[in-house]
Amino acid sequence: MIAVETNDHEIRVSIPTDGMPAAAVRAFLDWLRVEAAARRSRLTDDAAWKLSEDVKSSWWAQNKSRFNDERK
Repeated sequence: MIAVETNDHEIRVSIPTDGMPAAAVRAFLDWLRVEAAARRSRLTDDAAWKLSEDVKSSWWAQNKSRFNDERK
């Protein structure tokens, strides 16, 4: 059973972890952290789009040889 407690400063959620692998718990917590950061962000949609394009471009520049080498 999931338990939720709230007060003026925080929300506490208790989730049973019986049978839940540690990696799944970490992944869920990482998602919560990203979600919280995104909600605090003042990034505009246009700025987010530009940032995503820059990240993809940078990743491709660093990794394209891996894909081109596989074709040979």
